[in-house]
Amino acid sequence: MELTSWQFVAFGAAVIVAINVSANPRYRAAVLALANVAFIGSHLNAPLQLLALVALLAGGYAAVAIVRRWTHPAVVATSIAAIVFAFLYLKRYSFMSFVPELHFPYLLLGLSYILFRIIHLIVDSASGGIEEPVDVGRYFNYTCNFLTFISGPIQRFQDYRADADAARTLSADDVEAGFKRVIWGYFKMLAVSASAHAIFLKLSPSLLDPAVVASPWPSAARYAATATVYTVFLYYNFSGFIDVVIGFGRLIGHRFPENFNRPFVAASFLDFWSRWHMTLSNWFRDYMFSPLLAALMSRYPSAKLAPWFGVAGFFVTFMVMGVWHGATPVFVAYGFAMGLGASLNKMWQLFMTARLGRKGYREFCKAPAYLYFCRGLTFAYFALGVTALWVDIGQLAHLGRTLGVAGVLATFAALTVLGALGLLAGDLARSGFAWAGRAFVAERRGGMRAAFALACGVLLTLAVNTLFNQPPEFVYRAF
Repeated sequence: MELTSWQFVAFGAAVIVAINVSANPRYRAAVLALANVAFIGSHLNAPLQLLALVALLAGGYAAVAIVRRWTHPAVVATSIAAIVFAFLYLKRYSFMSFVPELHFPYLLLGLSYILFRIIHLIVDSASGGIEEPVDVGRYFNYTCNFLTFISGPIQRFQDYRADADAARTLSADDVEAGFKRVIWGYFKMLAVSASAHAIFLKLSPSLLDPAVVASPWPSAARYAATATVYTVFLYYNFSGFIDVVIGFGRLIGHRFPENFNRPFVAASFLDFWSRWHMTLSNWFRDYMFSPLLAALMSRYPSAKLAPWFGVAGFFVTFMVMGVWHGATPVFVAYGFAMGLGASLNKMWQLFMTARLGRKGYREFCKAPAYLYFCRGLTFAYFALGVTALWVDIGQLAHLGRTLGVAGVLATFAALTVLGALGLLAGDLARSGFAWAGRAFVAERRGGMRAAFALACGVLLTLAVNTLFNQPPEFVYRAF
């Protein structure tokens, strides 16, 4: 049952109606549990495919119960290691080949985000962040919520429990906000993302075909265009998915955390990752970067070394975050690129702060020319980095041979300039539209403007979806 299908829309509508029949938390939890079972069941061809998911969930629940009873760091570390080992084995990472694999197909969907939630439950239960025992029903609904099962956002258990335990009724504000978010989410996925994907499919084949021999400079231009279009597709595909999830969540009484905050206005690579897939970035900050930094600081307590521990911590964290997407060589390269970008960004901040001081560096960063250059640079680095999501290692090698070092650098420079100019043009356009709206449209017609925009969004979504019979798949479902 794909999020972009009419079946999912009908399913979601049925769940919304059923769950809002009563404000009783137990009733609502029971409806949600049935919806979760039905959603997972829609992805199965045989009951045996559930075995891996059930085993991971059972192991996770046992680990949470164990660390509540024994909070010694060794017990917590062993519990986390066991869950991570099980996840790596089930996901068939290549370096786990020494363990005999299961000789039957099983469901892989959702395992990554279940892992994140289980580790959160283990750590917070051991530290006292989650005070009450986690019962089986809450555990299942939290880890397997049909809306966040595939790709988040990663909600904290404490926030989930606050929503689940509230005797909540659907308000007019909930209905308005929920439907708006769902409509704009589908517009992003089925209109903007689908259009970008269609262009990408036109551009990429000849770029990646080993039989096509092309000179470096035309190939660099095509690569820059392909990388740009793919990045647009990826952003609207993923952020549209999250909009739909948050909108449906609002209609069933759950306030999911935001996952995007205008990432392409980021003035640095680190700032970008505080705006893109924010719940994942925050999870890695809390459960990898901060513990790693604390461990290094306790082992080597030095004020001079502390900033460089941060550089190392960023590299390790982003490297792991990148490799999490997949264990093939191309994803290892992706992880290395993400780690290198974060580390270089941090080193640049340290260098400029040492030269200009904190206040001077902050003022320097506000200079428009520098700001838009940094935005363009961030866009270019990310666009080239996510090449790993649309090539395999053989295609990447062919692309490298075709372009050469000069072609890759030319592509990077072109994307930086075009990114900076495009973001500047976007800011000017938004300012112009905002001024025109204030100047020519009465404030009392604000509701009419919103309704008109929403209607246009629906019509465009239907028109583009008709043009492209098969909408593109959700990219992050593979992870």
